[in-house]
Amino acid sequence: MNASPKVVVFCIEALTVGGAEQMLVAMANQFVQRGWVVHMICLTKAGVLADELDPSIHLHVLNKRSGIDFKLAKRLRALLKGIAPVVVNSHLWTANLWTRIALLGTNVPVVATEHSRDTWKSTHHRLIDRLLARGTTKLVAVSNDTANFYLADVGLQQSLVQVINNGVDTRRYADGNGEALKAQWATGNELLIGTVGRMVSAKNHLRFLEVAQLLKGRISDFKMVLVGDGELRDEVEAAWNDKKLQDTVILAGARTDIPDVLEALDLFILTSDREGHPLTALEAQAAGTPVVLTNAGGSADAIAISETQQGGVLVDKDAGAVADAIVKLVGDKDSLKSMSNFAQSHALANFDLQHMVDQYEQLFDTC
Repeated sequence: MNASPKVVVFCIEALTVGGAEQMLVAMANQFVQRGWVVHMICLTKAGVLADELDPSIHLHVLNKRSGIDFKLAKRLRALLKGIAPVVVNSHLWTANLWTRIALLGTNVPVVATEHSRDTWKSTHHRLIDRLLARGTTKLVAVSNDTANFYLADVGLQQSLVQVINNGVDTRRYADGNGEALKAQWATGNELLIGTVGRMVSAKNHLRFLEVAQLLKGRISDFKMVLVGDGELRDEVEAAWNDKKLQDTVILAGARTDIPDVLEALDLFILTSDREGHPLTALEAQAAGTPVVLTNAGGSADAIAISETQQGGVLVDKDAGAVADAIVKLVGDKDSLKSMSNFAQSHALANFDLQHMVDQYEQLFDTC
């Protein structure tokens, strides 16, 4: 007689566009393929990424009110009681808070996933995290930096915290073809340097534009491409105009052909102030594109590295440091090519989505 399929519930505020949300959708779809019954609970709204969920996933939207919704915990508790999962995996502050409150006093295992060094958390937020840790089976941190924050700054016990790095569909990015984009964006043999990310303060795209300014006169025949959109687009466009970078930086907007974009680039950079475990850095290396990342949290865990090789470099959160690293890398084409080959091979072996899902599944099976 076949055993009944295992049931897992994922919970998040909403499946809006973001790295954590993209990772969760990909993971939920993978659990379906592995034979689990999957429920996705969105506390406020479904979000645009809900359309990417496998059709067999049960989607629940609780329409949480803005601020403190005193009825939410009761409704969430009743829903979870009816589903009767073997484990609930919540993501990010709002879902981690309300899921653990809703399940206080029950025997339902809760795995809370934290996606970055949440330095914004005040004293009372950190106190809440410590109190709710008593009802948490495991806290997953997506990087060592995130884990260190919750251990050292929040004060959680070592035994509660487990690091599971994010993973991506490495084969999808390895199979990208950027020839057409390269021809469109770079005339002749221009070096193509780019980034992909939402235009939000954490990504600091103004620093990206500053890097472009600094590179003028230091390297010849280059173009920079900024792929993404977001709440700070007007601010970025204003700076782009003020710095007269129209001939140097291409504002490509939001795109869906990211594997092709990343394969087209000669170098991928992130100029962020804050990162959890940046998916785009993993994707770029899977595409065979070396990376230059600012030391902005979990970025160190997102660079392919062995005893003798690496797929990129980590630099200070400073435009000059980013520019210096780019100049050094592009000055040695043979070394850059070797870095490209290593980045891709390491990413395929270590950054794949399946590896991440394996670790979550092993954790869920022990809850």
